[in-house]
Amino acid sequence: MITPARVDLVAQRWTPFVDQTDFAGFDFSAATFAMHVRVIPDAQGAPLVNLANAASNAQGISASVIEVDGETVSTVQIRINETTIEGLLLNAAGAGKDVILYYDLHITGGGLEKTRMMEGKFTIKPGATQNG
Repeated sequence: MITPARVDLVAQRWTPFVDQTDFAGFDFSAATFAMHVRVIPDAQGAPLVNLANAASNAQGISASVIEVDGETVSTVQIRINETTIEGLLLNAAGAGKDVILYYDLHITGGGLEKTRMMEGKFTIKPGATQNG
């Protein structure tokens, strides 16, 4: 069993969110990805954000694979569009305040059964420039 990495992610309101994480020793070129963002862990109902496999420039999760010194390295990219970030609970937190949510990332493939690889807080930081 793999213990998920605790990685707190920070998004900036009014911009797209893009995060890249390297996984050494895994080939995720044909993997299936799933990530939910929720108000609290185990929250019932539809997630606030529901990500799955996507092209690298589209909202969702993608992977690129290279060899580094004879070892396979998969770079997994999580992308959430600006419009999605803008719509996440601004009114609930109140203007000018961080919005703290939670996520986890499941990966199936590359030698893994369905495995939670990352988890943590998903914080949205307020910003001033809304159109730029």
